[in-house]
Amino acid sequence: MDSEIIYYRLLQEHLDKLPIGYPKTNSGVEIRILQLLFTPIEVKVALCLSLGNASVETVRKRIGKKFGISYVPDKVATILHDMFMKGAISRSNSEPFKYSNAMLAIGMFENQLGELSKEMMELIHQYFDEGFNDEFFKSSLPQLRASPHMKAIVPEFNIATYDNMREIVEKTNKSIQVANCVCKEGEAILGKPCKQTKDIEVCLMFDAKNYLDRGKARTITKDECMEIINRAEREGLVLQPGNSLQPFCICLCCGCCCGVLTSAKKYEKPAELIAHNFYAKVEEELCSGCTICVDRCQMSAIQIENKKAIIDLDRCIGCGLCVTTCKKEALCLLEKTKKTIPPRNVAMLYLGILSHKVSKRRMMGNMLKLLTGKQL
Repeated sequence: MDSEIIYYRLLQEHLDKLPIGYPKTNSGVEIRILQLLFTPIEVKVALCLSLGNASVETVRKRIGKKFGISYVPDKVATILHDMFMKGAISRSNSEPFKYSNAMLAIGMFENQLGELSKEMMELIHQYFDEGFNDEFFKSSLPQLRASPHMKAIVPEFNIATYDNMREIVEKTNKSIQVANCVCKEGEAILGKPCKQTKDIEVCLMFDAKNYLDRGKARTITKDECMEIINRAEREGLVLQPGNSLQPFCICLCCGCCCGVLTSAKKYEKPAELIAHNFYAKVEEELCSGCTICVDRCQMSAIQIENKKAIIDLDRCIGCGLCVTTCKKEALCLLEKTKKTIPPRNVAMLYLGILSHKVSKRRMMGNMLKLLTGKQL
């Protein structure tokens, strides 16, 4: 193995320690993805980052200690900036900027918005199938969850704020951005445009300065955001907010493009992989077997038997798309007995996911390192 490939393998092992890891495969497809994202020198810089933010000077010192390379601060700052701009790493929102490793998803892959190639998409699909899907769904605490469209909720329901995306938007004091969906963009590159909608500008985010800095999003008003959510319901897109009380994003997803939904659908019981608090129910005496709900369902959870809709609860994620267009009002959403309450914020979400991978003692050590700015 040549020395250059060794460093890419070290980076794979390094990234595999993140909350959503970066597992090794037999084919080595994960290395080919890294070679598209990082130059050889950028690999060494990435090996000096971690989940916690690090200043330019901290990274410069780590490079010298790990690799014996002496760079002036401006050189390190330029390399880190270039890595951030092409979406290979993350950085803080305010100056002086601090930098950290990004996970593949949600992270490096989404950051390739507007820069995707057919080669990258083919490698991503291969990697998801060969190892990343199992890693992504391994934790019982997912990055995203499914929330119902409010048109599917009867007025008597006292729905929690964290499941009411309209209320989240109405009450937020954060700026709101919208960006193209990287999944829809990628599938179109492969010659498979979205079957649900022609509009790919459907990813909603809050205070997404990093996307704005890279020119990948635009700021919108609350009214514009509400209209996008309305259109999502009309066109049959699932609401998938970030899994925290104050979500960092609201993804509007389809079962033909979305990496999360298409991957989950490959499993026997996808409902166990996606956090949700509702499920659909059919009133058989009202159902005419019209098949509209079958076409609306993005999880292939509904089929018609004896002219009646049958719902597979192992596949239903309670999005409500089947309910909102049922002309006979034969479908309704019911709340699960045991609710899934999201973590308080994004930091707690990822620390929670990480806790599933390591021992309690190591978890406490990781938290201390994050608080003190040390490398995990």
